[in-house]
Amino acid sequence: MFRNLRGTRQQDRGLEQKLKSLEQQAQIALPGFDAQFYNRAGDLCFEADDRPRAFAYYGRAIDAYLQARRYNASGAVCRKLLRISPSAVRARCTLAWLSIGKRLLGDARREIGEYVEAAKLAGQERLARKQLAMMADTTRDAELRELIAVMLDDLGDAEGAARVRAAPTPDVLEDFDAFWSDVLRAALMGPEELDMY
Repeated sequence: MFRNLRGTRQQDRGLEQKLKSLEQQAQIALPGFDAQFYNRAGDLCFEADDRPRAFAYYGRAIDAYLQARRYNASGAVCRKLLRISPSAVRARCTLAWLSIGKRLLGDARREIGEYVEAAKLAGQERLARKQLAMMADTTRDAELRELIAVMLDDLGDAEGAARVRAAPTPDVLEDFDAFWSDVLRAALMGPEELDMY
């Protein structure tokens, strides 16, 4: 028994040392390259059965990849997180935003639907309504905007759904950089920032 306790303490110290080293490497890495260290730290925490810390590190990796505009890498970490925690609301929201940004409308419909379902299960309907309103403001696709309106209705926001349906849908995307800036800003928003939207 004492031998097992000592082994556990040594393992804990080893994990903490590895995490500290990865944090230090992330701090000196170029933007976007820090994400790989957070991703690895998430893997180590998950292997050590410390899921809350693993999810926090994966979240940091997702954010770092987004900020560096490495969208595919960000999506890959989201999908990894969903494999180990299918109810991860933020990962589903980020995938929906990435699909909108890439104009993968079929994927966006699916991702938005899965995001809304996960948000409902987690009791995050209020935040989902705000995210959906921003998605509707950002997308240029009339069918996707209608789907968002239906989902707003489903979440009890008839007024928001009516606003989406009444707003004109631009035919052309004027400024692609501004569009992606809007997508990234929304994908990186936390609950506090969403409250101000």
